[in-house]
Amino acid sequence: MGRTKKEVSLLKWGEGNVTTKRGSTRLYYDFRYFDERVEISTGLVDTPENRRKAMAWLIRQRERMEDGTFRFSEAFPGASEEKKTHFSRLEGSINLSKPNHILFGDYVSRWYREVWEHHPSASKKVDEKSAIDYWITPFFGNKTFFEINSVVMGDFIRSLKHREGNKAGQPLSRKRVANILLPLRSIWRDACDEYRWELPDPFKNVPKQLPRNETVDECLDEVTDGEMRRIEGTRDTLRFEEFMAYLGNMDPWYRPVAELWMLTGMIPSEMAGLTHFHIKDGYLFVRRSVSRGVEKAGGKTTYRRREIRITATIQRVLDELTARTDGKRLVTLKSGKPLTPTEFYDAWVKAEKKAGLRHRRPYCLRHSFAAWALAIEVDPNRLVRMMGHGSKQMVYEVYGNYVEGLEMDKEKILGYFGQDFVTAETKKAA
Repeated sequence: MGRTKKEVSLLKWGEGNVTTKRGSTRLYYDFRYFDERVEISTGLVDTPENRRKAMAWLIRQRERMEDGTFRFSEAFPGASEEKKTHFSRLEGSINLSKPNHILFGDYVSRWYREVWEHHPSASKKVDEKSAIDYWITPFFGNKTFFEINSVVMGDFIRSLKHREGNKAGQPLSRKRVANILLPLRSIWRDACDEYRWELPDPFKNVPKQLPRNETVDECLDEVTDGEMRRIEGTRDTLRFEEFMAYLGNMDPWYRPVAELWMLTGMIPSEMAGLTHFHIKDGYLFVRRSVSRGVEKAGGKTTYRRREIRITATIQRVLDELTARTDGKRLVTLKSGKPLTPTEFYDAWVKAEKKAGLRHRRPYCLRHSFAAWALAIEVDPNRLVRMMGHGSKQMVYEVYGNYVEGLEMDKEKILGYFGQDFVTAETKKAA
């Protein structure tokens, strides 16, 4: 293949171009799709007018790639069958990641293999599996995640009744229902994390939907709060010293990964998609993700494509990550493969046990990033952009809950994030 002569592109940096090839009078599209370079003929002779037409077409297709409606075989019907089949398979992985296409039962089967197997407590694994197999999967197995809402959750809770013995037909106790909801909540959250769904929380009305217990009606609110803390607690915001304890006891390989998560609010699949090319002009360009071994361009929404200003602390972490990777990827496993949540979870739990901390899921780092930023009075609108959300609703409803004692950590958080984190940006990202 001859060398390509690039023309000035109207697309953003790294998104594609219309080019010519030495020895050919035709124009070519040159772009990246699923992190693979695609060079394919436009079928047009190289003229100024055809260059404009080709570039306008490519810009439209890039927009379709970003919103997930682009189909390679439709755009390039004359491409080889091998290429069309290859990209159709990759596109299928995106189509099937929509909440209305994934059955709860299908996801649980994989969740058992890839998440549940790594649960640190053997006794809890037995209890969780019993609840999932006996109560949860029979009810939710044939429902898609899109169908699971607070109304369906209420139906599920009301269906939880003794199936045999003297109490057959009577509702299960509040405590037992709360225990059944724990693994259900974990599965729901893991699926939303993996696929980056922003679905309405089906658990929001659980306190009102839990069965009443006549012996504790007088302290109903207190019992409900306690039960809900158990359901929510694994994502509680970290205090400053707790985070430092995690770092101090963590495998050195994963320590900068935890720091980058805390400093940016990025999720593992986004960190796994980072390359050296995404560091440019003082910004970290969030453009790709890697989930379950599949690389995706863009994000679930246009808001996921964002630029994060590189502060001095973030630069320190990036320097550490860059120095140890020979390839293009910044955040990898020790093997050099893209970061996966499972391996990081193992390192996280080991650090947690060494430090004597109560269990939290690593995703609490994203919650902590938001809560810490709010604690040091970062503009919520700016925080929304940094986290890749479309509105302030998520910030206020999910991350904005008051955290007891966090105000006492304000100076330490500011010292760790750095003054340049809160200072208004003086330039706009490209």
